[in-house]
Amino acid sequence: MRLLIADDESLIREAIMARLKKGRYEFEEIYQAGDGLEAWAIAKNERPEIIITDVRMDGMSGLSLIQSCQTAGINSSIIVISGYAEFDYVQNAMYHGACCYLLKPITQETLFDALNKAIEKNTTLTKYTRVQEQNTLLLLNQLLQKARDHSLNDTEYSQLLSLLGADKDWEFIVGSAHVSRYDQSRYFSIENVYSILADSLSPRLPSAFRLLPGPNTPDRILLFSAPSLQSLQKQIYETLDSQIMKLNVLGAIITLGLSPISRSLSPELFDQSEQALKHRFLTGNGKIYHMEDPSADTGQLPNSLHWKNLENELRCKSPQDTAEKLCSLIDSFYPLVHNFEYLIQYIYELLIRLNYTPSKKSWDHFTDNRFWSSHENREEILSLIKEEISLTCRTKPAEGSQSVTEQAKDFLKEHYREPISMEMLAEYFHLNPRYFSTVFKKKEGLSPIDYLTQVRMEAAKSTLRNTDIPASEIAALVGYEDPRYFYKVFKKYTGLTPTEYRS
Repeated sequence: MRLLIADDESLIREAIMARLKKGRYEFEEIYQAGDGLEAWAIAKNERPEIIITDVRMDGMSGLSLIQSCQTAGINSSIIVISGYAEFDYVQNAMYHGACCYLLKPITQETLFDALNKAIEKNTTLTKYTRVQEQNTLLLLNQLLQKARDHSLNDTEYSQLLSLLGADKDWEFIVGSAHVSRYDQSRYFSIENVYSILADSLSPRLPSAFRLLPGPNTPDRILLFSAPSLQSLQKQIYETLDSQIMKLNVLGAIITLGLSPISRSLSPELFDQSEQALKHRFLTGNGKIYHMEDPSADTGQLPNSLHWKNLENELRCKSPQDTAEKLCSLIDSFYPLVHNFEYLIQYIYELLIRLNYTPSKKSWDHFTDNRFWSSHENREEILSLIKEEISLTCRTKPAEGSQSVTEQAKDFLKEHYREPISMEMLAEYFHLNPRYFSTVFKKKEGLSPIDYLTQVRMEAAKSTLRNTDIPASEIAALVGYEDPRYFYKVFKKYTGLTPTEYRS
């Protein structure tokens, strides 16, 4: 805890210092000011937790000092001392946040009593401020998560801008930060590295800046905002380059991926920063990568390979040859970072078309950003994906293994009471909806949605036969919100109304 003593009489300051020693108060720093302007300069720069100030001083009065601290958000506990007992002084001092008012000459007892009250007030205020900061940060993180997930409404977006101190016409850059390694003799933890990064950037950047928790521990999000970032972009990049290089030299290897500038804090910015960060697997860590052209990520696979011919070729190959060919494909197209996740998805679908049974859980893992953030180099990533390809191919034709169609049937039998669409089913199995429907219909003779209807109707028939639950309630039990629609589907399926069927 730090203390500022402001009085234009040096004897008063010395007397207070002498009494502090008797009281055994342990302050980290004790600052002294001989006039109001000097006191204000110290208050701004050092932000002491407790200020003892005279009311009348040259340059700036004690009351003006109190008001200035209040306006600047300097939450010091202030003790006012004066030789004047006028009520107006007391009233003004207390109105502007002073916790005690002492008349000269100050006795040791009244000084200690005032200091104890000031310390208690500061402790309470500090706890309250920390709770407020934690609640604000929690809300900010929740809103940022919603922004990443496309689920932020207009009111919440306005609230997010307010918390960031931004306006609707501001521009944004989102950065994804990753620490690969750090010198543990210099830095205590990854959190310490990020704290030092934030402290080095904040006073040097021309824009507003925040360092926030990322979606993948222990990564972080960097958020730059200003009314016109375009004019500040060069200076921002130069500042980032110099500070990242400095930290790298000092043993903390930090990599950044930056999105392009945008007029809104959209989900695409977060995706683009994460895609830019993945360039580290190509050319190394400790650099800054820019996603300046969002159109570069077309979502398409390279056209340099005839994909249909590849599928026909693999149908004639052994499992071992298939695995080798697909692993070679991974090696060939790995540099196309923008398309790499699409390549993984394509191989997953291709294995299914070739009647292999890839583990959905494992392949989900490969497209999860947490998987990418937990590895440091190209070789680790490639070896794990190729190992999974080889494992999948070795299991053909494993006894008891379930095809995607069988897995989908089990899923529908378990979840038929829930709202289910073709798109939701396809997304669950990470397949194109049209392809998924075609494969299912080829195997079962009906579409997934028709199969779902069949499961629901059989459940409804069983419930009608074995219970006296009203048909309107049975509709909800088998996944239909609208009883009238349920009656229509039931009659089409059985040729009878629910009441006729029960009779």
